[in-house]
Amino acid sequence: MEILIAVLSVLAALIIFMIVRAALTKPAAKNETEAVSYGLDKNKIALHLSEAIQIPTVSMADASYPDKPFFDYREYIKNTYPLFFKAAELTVINEYSLVYRIGGADKNLLPACFLAHIDVVPAPAEGWDVPPFSGAVKDGFVYGRGAQDMKCQMIAALESIEYALAKGLPFKRSIYCCFGHDEELSTRDGAPEIVKYFKEKGVEMEYVLDEGGTMLDGKMLGIDGSVALVGTCEKGYMDVRLSCKKDGGHASTPKKPTALASVAKAVYKLEKRQLSPVFTQPTKELFKELAPYMTPIVKFVMVNRDILSPILKIALANLHPISAALVKTTFAPTMAKGSNAANVLPPYAEAVINCRLIAGNSPELVLEHIKKIAGKNIDVEVINEAIPASDISPINTASYAEISKAIRSTFKGVKVAPYMFIAATDSRFYYPVCKNVYRFTPFMMTPDDQKRIHAINERCGIDALESATEFFIRVLENTCL
Repeated sequence: MEILIAVLSVLAALIIFMIVRAALTKPAAKNETEAVSYGLDKNKIALHLSEAIQIPTVSMADASYPDKPFFDYREYIKNTYPLFFKAAELTVINEYSLVYRIGGADKNLLPACFLAHIDVVPAPAEGWDVPPFSGAVKDGFVYGRGAQDMKCQMIAALESIEYALAKGLPFKRSIYCCFGHDEELSTRDGAPEIVKYFKEKGVEMEYVLDEGGTMLDGKMLGIDGSVALVGTCEKGYMDVRLSCKKDGGHASTPKKPTALASVAKAVYKLEKRQLSPVFTQPTKELFKELAPYMTPIVKFVMVNRDILSPILKIALANLHPISAALVKTTFAPTMAKGSNAANVLPPYAEAVINCRLIAGNSPELVLEHIKKIAGKNIDVEVINEAIPASDISPINTASYAEISKAIRSTFKGVKVAPYMFIAATDSRFYYPVCKNVYRFTPFMMTPDDQKRIHAINERCGIDALESATEFFIRVLENTCL
């Protein structure tokens, strides 16, 4: 009885500690500045995005894709942003990628670096309400391939620099604008070669800012209002082929298990037996930053995440695809191949698994896990080159603080937090020249608009484009002017 009382006493003390801990967790004071109006002409900015979309810079997967649009786009930047082009020194990398540099007055300051990619994914016209490369402007939106991914961000950044130059604002810090040409092809000849050029020149950056973070409705996190997530790292990438060879023949007399059945079984087992969920550093920082704004119950859980970790990890891994992606390596079966006829047993079958690797899960570890689960009768091989999870950028830097400040000044009431970006960007290549690599897409988008990325009727709101331009102006004011 005394042992039971002692156990209950310890448990009661722990619960009281957890309650008090949650109650004492308050939002940290932020150094805010009053937002000013820049008098931007949002319709002119929308026109510039429209014109950019009309240049079909589709990723050149092979020689059959024309490269003329990439040269046309270079001329477009020159003609549309004359002050920028006049002030900047242009270096062309591998014929198509562009590096612009504007020198700053203070040579002791490391440069700022703004990334974007020129290329877009293909856009067959079927299903679109407007031609995909028309750049149609209607109902408050600019339509077309690249409207979101990511000519909108490139245009907003260029507009902000042109604005600063038009106002005669001197640059204290040098800036680079690096526009790769093959990001949609997993990047081979663009960003890696740009970084190689920087290393040869001995150039290091104060910070790098690319696409990647997002703004979302805080309700899914138990928060009133919007949340802006800044990517401080990104998951790794690996495509794995599972294959099996068996005797083929007529489907009327199947010998079990068939090649296709064996592969299907391996895929099923992999979906059921995945790697254990983990809390990475960015995920812990995400919870810590947002916990003070959460509803009491969610706040209690997140503040005490260290104590509740075993249960919380499992819950997040099964709650929602987004929460699952934040705490574990994901395995997505995306392609399969068997026989070419309905009544023929395939002598060979395969499936492709797209793996997104969380920090701490190396390609070698993930591959070994897949081999173990798939079994000895399944051949497992990596397609192309596996990309490990990126390094993690710190958040206790002036760069992160000033970018966060620019977000809060532009989007009133938004809560800012770091997180692990679950896809891939060109920014992952820049760690050799910069430790402060951040990812943020400064556009308020509805869930409907988010579904349009790489899909039909891709579009960008004109008001959102204006706000994004204001964000980049504030980043320049906070860090470069």
